Amino acid sequence: MKKFIKSHQVKIINVAFLIGGIFIGSFGYDAYWEYKFTSLENEEYTFIDSEENEYMLRRIEPSDCDSSSNFIDQANKIYSCNNLFDTYYSEGWKSGGNDCSNESITFYFDKTYYIEFMTVQNFIDTSEFNSMDKINDFSLSFPYGENESVQETHYLVNDNFEQWKDINKVVDEITFEIISYYDTPGTNICGLQEITFFGKDVDE
Repeated sequence: MKKFIKSHQVKIINVAFLIGGIFIGSFGYDAYWEYKFTSLENEEYTFIDSEENEYMLRRIEPSDCDSSSNFIDQANKIYSCNNLFDTYYSEGWKSGGNDCSNESITFYFDKTYYIEFMTVQNFIDTSEFNSMDKINDFSLSFPYGENESVQETHYLVNDNFEQWKDINKVVDEITFEIISYYDTPGTNICGLQEITFFGKDVDE
């Protein structure tokens, strides 16, 4: 009888420890995930806050531009260089019908920026793409920046996907000058749909 009571008491004690362990484990589990969730919230807040930092990499839009020529169609629509970066970028820039290799575009910025790279795109529309000369070799000039090289040469593939070109210069002005082009019979007009610059403010 005593052995039965003792054995019964041991079972009760074991059950009590088990229930207590489950309670403590559950509390610890909840506390752990509450801590993790709070940490993630803090990390997310820090990430969003850093995105607002003016020195983060972002799209840099020119304040203005000049081109050696612009194409004006029969409806008097002007395909100016401003179309390359403003809300009408889908219309793009087209040359005035001169030799494409003599064309140039200068982009002006409202202040000095560090420009890391740019993307260049020929016309996406197949009929537009096939109806004009396409730029092959071109140079980028940085007349007012303190750079190791004031001029660099790049090239574009004869296709209509977006093409990435590194710049990595501190500039307030960039001149894009066409050196050679892919000839399309029956036209002297060349053009681009879009040029986009990416960079950040200069820590002065």
